[in-house]
Order: sequence, then structure tokens, then C-alpha cells
Amino acid sequence: MRLHLYRDESRSRHLDLIGQHWSVDLVTATAASILVLGFAGAVVVLLVR
Repeated sequence: MRLHLYRDESRSRHLDLIGQHWSVDLVTATAASILVLGFAGAVVVLLVR
């Protein structure tokens, strides 16, 4: 597993986590994690009430 930093044609930076047969854009993974945790927290709050 390694980190890969590069710029695209519009000079935007990208940081990817690359394994043997897969790669994940870390910004996308972070955003997805935040959304999943928020949803899980909302479900927990609803169940506790």
C-alpha cells in the first residue's frame, strides 16, 4: 500500500491510497466515512430516544 500524490490537467491535487489491485481517492473515502458516521449517529439517536 502506498500514497500517490499527483496533479490533473486543471492543476488540482489528488491523493490516492494505492494497493495491489485497487486505489482509493482519500478525499472521497473521507467524505464517505463522514456521511456513514453521521447516518449511524442519527440512527443511534433515534433508537435511544
